[in-house]
Amino acid sequence: MAEQRNDRLACPECDRLRDQLAAALNLGDQSEAVDYRVLLRRHPRHDDTPVTSERKHS
Repeated sequence: MAEQRNDRLACPECDRLRDQLAAALNLGDQSEAVDYRVLLRRHPRHDDTPVTSERKHS
């Protein structure tokens, strides 16, 4: 059974994609960031969930 995290079901694939999205944003690679946003939106369990970034400011 999937665990609950912040009112969403925990999904290892989504976690991985969010981490890669954050890394792309931190590097300033907007093209790659768009790719990860698309992959997150296409993920079958999260079609209606807006994508948020975990951008870390330095």
